[in-house]
Amino acid sequence: MTVEDFCKWIGSSNFKDGDRLPSVREVAASSGASTFTVFRAYKKLASQGKIYAEHGNGFFWGTKPKIEASAREYETERVERLLLDAWKSGKISVDNPLPSIKDMCLSYATTLGTMRRTLEQLRAKGTLERKGQGRYYFASARVTSETTEILLIMRCNPNGDFNCLGERELSFMQKVYVEAHRNNLNVKALGYYEEEGAFLDANGNRIRLEDCRECFGAIVSTMLVFNINKLFTKLATTRFPVAVWWEHPLYDIPRALKKEKRFAFFNLAFGEFPGRIVGRFLKKKGLTRIAFVSPYHMSMWSRDRLKGLKNVGLEVFEATDASHASPYDFMQEPRAHARYRQILMSLVKKIPPVDAWVVSNDRVGVELVSLANQGKIPRPPYMVSFDNSTDSYRNRLDSFEFNVETLAEQSVFHLVSPGITLYKKGDFRELSGHVVEK
Repeated sequence: MTVEDFCKWIGSSNFKDGDRLPSVREVAASSGASTFTVFRAYKKLASQGKIYAEHGNGFFWGTKPKIEASAREYETERVERLLLDAWKSGKISVDNPLPSIKDMCLSYATTLGTMRRTLEQLRAKGTLERKGQGRYYFASARVTSETTEILLIMRCNPNGDFNCLGERELSFMQKVYVEAHRNNLNVKALGYYEEEGAFLDANGNRIRLEDCRECFGAIVSTMLVFNINKLFTKLATTRFPVAVWWEHPLYDIPRALKKEKRFAFFNLAFGEFPGRIVGRFLKKKGLTRIAFVSPYHMSMWSRDRLKGLKNVGLEVFEATDASHASPYDFMQEPRAHARYRQILMSLVKKIPPVDAWVVSNDRVGVELVSLANQGKIPRPPYMVSFDNSTDSYRNRLDSFEFNVETLAEQSVFHLVSPGITLYKKGDFRELSGHVVEK
């Protein structure tokens, strides 16, 4: 089906104003078309005013309702928002008491009375507890069961091995073990073999979640798990808390599970916030005219990073190619590396004079450094990337580091103290990061 065919089909489907449309993945799976074709159809309808997008929730039929301007932010609300920002960045640790009231007053530029009122409001909600007269810490709802084991579920091969995991996934696994050890917990690692929808132990034996009675919670990575519904159909039958590292577009989250207190969905890399943080970093350096280079612009994460850069007021030249969604797409093609380099060279040749290049991930940045060293492309005036991988250190490439440590810390905390958080009920838990300069 073409883009025009999809537009006609959607227009004849009798949707009513406010109806949520099927996700891009759902439509692509049912029709056999590519996600890019479906996404283009949705974008075309949105440009015509027939549907609208709601960040984190997907596409809806009709015109987006107007929202009246809210009342001014009260001082206690401002302080609570700043506390949440510190929680998202990992500056506030779940394992330690909050800083002293005096230190927080200085950090958040507020009065002693406002700080105390904010903290007492959080204590009344059950988020915080108090030691003595002035030191606050996160409330503990630790499971009283005698079990001390949690599940860690990540994708695996047919033998139950994790040898295909990427650098970020391995780092996450290591940090989950460290955080579990700090909480006197053991970790039972299970592989999820998606092709058969099976959970496997280290020996390749099938394991049923309902038989894991010695475990009281699970941490699940969705990295490169493509049929999300199949996985979550199995997780929905469990009764213990589940922390989910969500590596997909935000609108694909199972809405029914998002509302359950025992499920916590964490966003590490999707959305606009990585682009916004990199954009602010560049503005502080006085770099305001940039080029965004991405050979993966079919993906939502690449598009969102571009939006984030634009939303902080940078002047952005788009050097993008939308024929692939990820490095894994290139791997499926013959002469993948040669094709990859060809696309990159064609993209950077179009770049006008700018202050900096922002590239969609370290893999792109490292390849561009190699091409520049070979004299095949001009050397960029300055370059910054996303991922902060080992290769970014080898090539001294400044790169945005996703907050894997805080992801592991808060995932374990959700299992031992479900519902204790600075996020509001049902919020998507978005963790921030920062640029590491080399």
